[in-house]
Amino acid sequence: MAKNKLDLLLKIENDKEENLRMSYLQANQNLQANQQKLQGLNNFRLEYSQQLHLKGKSGLSSAGFGQYHAFIAKIEEAIRQQASTVNTAKQVVTQRKTLWLKQQIKAKAVAKLIENQKLKANALMAKNEQKMLDEFSANQFFQRRKAL
Repeated sequence: MAKNKLDLLLKIENDKEENLRMSYLQANQNLQANQQKLQGLNNFRLEYSQQLHLKGKSGLSSAGFGQYHAFIAKIEEAIRQQASTVNTAKQVVTQRKTLWLKQQIKAKAVAKLIENQKLKANALMAKNEQKMLDEFSANQFFQRRKAL
């Protein structure tokens, strides 16, 4: 009965580990997607700044210049917000990886316990078999001695 309980516990721990692994992988994918968005915003800001520079060389009204700067400021605010999102996503990835690794340790501990119990049971069975063989040999010896 205890063996069945440990096997059930191992299944539960392995299922938890798999769920935490999937959660970690999803968080990692989310982080990568957010990093790509941040890179896209940085590229967009660079392109827009280059456009401003080119238009500034060819002559740009002060109103047009102000509009460009206002738009670049909005892009930079979006970059700051996205950078914050990336930092939060990194923290989530780290947290979920830690939880997954802790669960791996728990599952391995239960598996090791089951293995140790099997080894003890096998050793006990081997000891009992040896004891039976020793008793059988002793009985055979005494029966042969009696017959003489």
